[in-house]
Amino acid sequence: MKTLSEEMHYAPVVLCLLAAAAWPAALCQNPVPIQFQTSPVLVRTGAAAVLDVITVSSALSISWVSPSGITLGLWVGGQAVLNNAVQYTGRITITATQLQISPVLLTDTGNYTVIVDPGSIVGMRKSSGSVLLHVFDAVAGVKLSVPPVALEGSNISLTCTWTMGTETSMSWTKGGTTISPDYRITVTGNSLVINPGNRSDAGGYSCMVYNLVSATTATASLTVYYGPDAPVLQQNSQANCVGGGQAVVGQTLQLACTSVSLPPALFSWQQNGQSVAADQVNGGVLTLQAITTNQSGQYVCMARNVVTTQTAKQSIGITIVKTCLSVGAVAGIVVACALAVIFIIIGIILLLCCRNRDSRLRGDKPNPSSAPATDPLQPAPQSSFWNRAPAGYSDPPLHSPNMLPDARQQYGHTSRPPQPNGPDTCGLQGNPSGPVSNHGHPDGGGLPPGKSYAPESLRNRTQTGHAPPDPEPAEADCSGTEDPTTGPAAPHAPTSFASLPVQSPSSPAPPRETASPAATPRA
Repeated sequence: MKTLSEEMHYAPVVLCLLAAAAWPAALCQNPVPIQFQTSPVLVRTGAAAVLDVITVSSALSISWVSPSGITLGLWVGGQAVLNNAVQYTGRITITATQLQISPVLLTDTGNYTVIVDPGSIVGMRKSSGSVLLHVFDAVAGVKLSVPPVALEGSNISLTCTWTMGTETSMSWTKGGTTISPDYRITVTGNSLVINPGNRSDAGGYSCMVYNLVSATTATASLTVYYGPDAPVLQQNSQANCVGGGQAVVGQTLQLACTSVSLPPALFSWQQNGQSVAADQVNGGVLTLQAITTNQSGQYVCMARNVVTTQTAKQSIGITIVKTCLSVGAVAGIVVACALAVIFIIIGIILLLCCRNRDSRLRGDKPNPSSAPATDPLQPAPQSSFWNRAPAGYSDPPLHSPNMLPDARQQYGHTSRPPQPNGPDTCGLQGNPSGPVSNHGHPDGGGLPPGKSYAPESLRNRTQTGHAPPDPEPAEADCSGTEDPTTGPAAPHAPTSFASLPVQSPSSPAPPRETASPAATPRA
């Protein structure tokens, strides 16, 4: 029989065998699966915070522990067992899979832990998990403030305020569009600053204050006052006279002045530095009835903004004339003058053409000066002689020794017999035998230029227009004389007129005067 000491000697070996038999069972157990319906749990103060766990349904027990490590209670045997924690008194509710805290406080924020014991479930062991509970104060009492008077060019500041809300953020919008900071716009804290302000900055603005559990928006309208801008002047029914002049005496003159301004500008007028009566001004329109030339001058429109206290002015020069020629009238006059000049030029051209044609026609006729000599017994055309008026008078026709007595009587010319010891009146002086030219000047001799062989009676009649009475002619022997050295001389031939110049067809012939009857020479 073995003793107790021998049996105790084999005890460690037995324990080792028993442990080795139980070790595979321990190695095959897994932790109980734990998930949360929502993580993290966000909730506003005053609401109910629900922590919902998803795990095995036949767990032996589920217990909940606060962020501070206090066990709030457990679910075991199908019922809840609560721990009276001071901070959560009256606000804790536990069900099979939930922990509910209502109403939740800001101080309830933290990580809550759940422990699940599977009990006799084979292959599972106890496990735990945590979920964050985040409590916020909801945003409330948001207000957007804009300046009552915002001026263009000045600093404009918009402020957004709220009375409640934790861990808040802000955003700014204008007309539904998010405002982004730039060189003029700055967002600082809860303020939006615009510097410098512009008239385009006017409109509806909104600020939204929000956190993870709430959001509230406030809206306000911003009015930006500006102006007045430089006025614009317009004249109704402007005359537009050529050479200047915007209105005509007696008409009604209206000048309209407009200026972009908020609020609308107030207008006043000045004429040549003097204020215009208020009854002539209706808003920005100046009306002048039955204007005169004395109302010409410089008109100035003054625009004033009562909010911005700024002013602007614009001037216009008005000239009032008695007579106005429009551009159309001047154009008509110019056209008429141009047509008149054209017609005059055409008339001159036609006249020159007609004259050239007449000249050519006259050039085709024979020239009397170059015509062959006519019969000495045929008298020259009477019109040529009488056309030689005293104003344009030249040498009268000369007598010729070949002229017959009948011809001399026809032209009112008589020859006088030679006087004793006097000049030779029966023949030509100089060279009696030489031929006589068309003008009565013999070749190689004769009278000097300007002299005439015409009888004195004919010369006197040509100058005065009347033939003087012929004196009694003296007897002369024109039958011929005998020169003792040369022999008998040839008898002198009777004289005749040279051929007269032909009168131009264009000049009318003067009336022909009846010549005095020529005296018959004595035998």
